[in-house]
Amino acid sequence: MGEISYAPLIEDMVWSYSRIKAFDDCPYRWYLKYIRHLHGKDMFFSDYGSFVHKLIELYFLGEKTRDELCDIYLREFKSRVKGRAPNPKVFGNYFKSGLNYIRNIAPFPYNMVAVEKRVDFNMNGIPFVGYIDYLGEKDGELYVVDNKSRTLKPRSTRTKPTKTDGELDAYLRQLYIYSAAVEQEYGKTPKSLCFNCFRAPVFIEEPFQEQAYAESKKWLEESVARITAETDFKPDIEYFRCTHLCEMNGHCEYYKLSQKKR
Repeated sequence: MGEISYAPLIEDMVWSYSRIKAFDDCPYRWYLKYIRHLHGKDMFFSDYGSFVHKLIELYFLGEKTRDELCDIYLREFKSRVKGRAPNPKVFGNYFKSGLNYIRNIAPFPYNMVAVEKRVDFNMNGIPFVGYIDYLGEKDGELYVVDNKSRTLKPRSTRTKPTKTDGELDAYLRQLYIYSAAVEQEYGKTPKSLCFNCFRAPVFIEEPFQEQAYAESKKWLEESVARITAETDFKPDIEYFRCTHLCEMNGHCEYYKLSQKKR
């Protein structure tokens, strides 16, 4: 990209977890989306996640019954999930697992405090916005729940952390950052951070850890500093991510190169 400083544009941003994750996935994708403000195309996995998230929200708000949700899912799936799946098998697996979850959807083991709760807060001088899928309460303690289309595995009992443990920790960063908003509003941090992996279905409840909380705050600060200092925004080319996850590939001159590297 050259030695042009975009810091003045970046410094006024309100940050989100997805904004930082987009940079980690591909700095050039981030440049196209957040500096040039280009409009991305519909992608299967993101469309699917948004659609099922909305149905879960309607259920917990008491606006739709389970049968009504199934009807919406079957009637609107193709119009709401517009992106193209990698192949028919993936499409079928996602469609069936989503329908199975909606057919059997049930309350979480907590009293509902809020659903799709928008949180605008400041963490160590960094303005941040996010949405907590579900904030629950039980016996005076708070629980943050994130609905995930990605299937995560519960933490292993091994002495040496496994690869899936590392993946779980990476996703927990988002919920630890949201915990700062919970602490600021309610005066205490959550007791547990949870993932409702609805396609599996698997429900993971992770006890809140102060060390991980501190590390997530540090990660946020370092990530914002790294993005603010960036001048090159070089592409990170990988076939599957470029083809099926990056909504900017229609604007990206490096996209064709990713197809050649398949």
